[in-house]
Amino acid sequence: MSTVATLARRATAGPAQGFAVWSAAWLAGSAGTDELLAALAEWAPVQSVVDGDLPDLLAEIRTLAPHTVRLLLPAPGDARGLPAGTDLEQAAMARGEVVLFDGDSSTIALVPTPEAADVMRWQAFLHEPALVDPDPLPLGGAEQELRGAVREAPSALAGLPPAPDATDDPRRLVMELTRYLGAHRLPLSATERAHRVLDSAGMVEAILLVAGAQAPYAGLTLASAQGGDAAYRDLWRTVRAARVAAVNAVCRDELRS
Repeated sequence: MSTVATLARRATAGPAQGFAVWSAAWLAGSAGTDELLAALAEWAPVQSVVDGDLPDLLAEIRTLAPHTVRLLLPAPGDARGLPAGTDLEQAAMARGEVVLFDGDSSTIALVPTPEAADVMRWQAFLHEPALVDPDPLPLGGAEQELRGAVREAPSALAGLPPAPDATDDPRRLVMELTRYLGAHRLPLSATERAHRVLDSAGMVEAILLVAGAQAPYAGLTLASAQGGDAAYRDLWRTVRAARVAAVNAVCRDELRS
């Protein structure tokens, strides 16, 4: 596996994002089942479901008639929106991503887990009553916060020497990883702002992932990059919030159409 692909496996631009935006388009009738499956295949060509199958799961989601489809990207210290002490919270926190389908009285939650290089397995949870989005960040607010992160993130690479055993230049890796993270398609309804926020979030995230990969040789651990060091923690929080805001804005626009 290439360095870029390895780093991308740690990214917030994961299969839950794809399932969220394309299932919203599917529920709204602007995308067919084949388009939803094709979008999911960008992460793995084979999609399976724990204790079930994908057609039955999609039928359950359709029957639920969700009024909201949304992405959550939980992280250590940030489990907002997840029911405390539940299997759902444990699974979502372990994976770092979950897509929620909120109906009138219940929520279906899906957590993806790569089972092999070509297989993505989804674990489904039914929660009653329906979950509520605790404090949604408007897309405009997310973009404003992201502007500051775009200015600050390059310092994460400043002065970082290449790892002694590495052949990849960090700055070239950032460019390649940014393109990789931005390659996943969005429904046609996605606004220019949503695209712009996701592109900017991907660039900042690429810098953080590459900086974290250099950590053993620059006095910076990946754990501190994602949770311990205050500056990195804030940058990661901004990236997660921006991606969630953009994805959920696309989902809202689809369901309103």
